[in-house]
Amino acid sequence: MQHAEAPEKSRVRLTIGLTVLVAYSGLILAITLSPTQLDVNYQNAVLRLLEVLHRNGVPSWFGYGEVEFLANVGMFIPFGFLVALLLPQRLSILTVLIGPGFSAFIENFQREFLSERVASVYDVYANSAGAVIGFLLAATLRAVVHARDRRIIARALWQYENGERPTGR
Repeated sequence: MQHAEAPEKSRVRLTIGLTVLVAYSGLILAITLSPTQLDVNYQNAVLRLLEVLHRNGVPSWFGYGEVEFLANVGMFIPFGFLVALLLPQRLSILTVLIGPGFSAFIENFQREFLSERVASVYDVYANSAGAVIGFLLAATLRAVVHARDRRIIARALWQYENGERPTGR
């Protein structure tokens, strides 16, 4: 049996993915490189929410710093996911370097040029963790899609070889 060449990568999907990544990266930069921290206006609301959570069973050690850390993790999950999906599969592991590199750039910029902001190595840790989680989600998605595609192809080949009409599933 002769093997066909692999189909061309979807330029539309790549263009959309890059557009979303650039827009999301711009959002991250707008949030992290604004002269003042975004949470300044929301600090009281977060503290009130923490009080409610503590009254309802959340341990008292879980405070504002932990919320901020988790927010940084969450902010970088989509970034890591997008980078990992846009890179070729064999290079997607570079996400675990790109995420921390982007975060380190942000923190260094804050330290050098934004006197109102506090650069923190913990932010780099949190952002890096988010990028790695995004990478792992992308790798999982790729594995699931690959397994599904193999099943679909195997079924189609079996139907072809046995003279059956494809069922469309």
